[in-house]
Amino acid sequence: MKARLREMCWKLAVTLGLVEPPRMQPIPIRAERDPAAQRRR
Repeated sequence: MKARLREMCWKLAVTLGLVEPPRMQPIPIRAERDPAAQRRR
């Protein structure tokens, strides 16, 4: 119950502009490449 109330208050603060919303950070994903494809480049 506390967590839900806290979340609602935080969302309200974000809506009112009192708190800056979190920004999603791109997660770098390493592409799995075979050694032959790397040699061709």
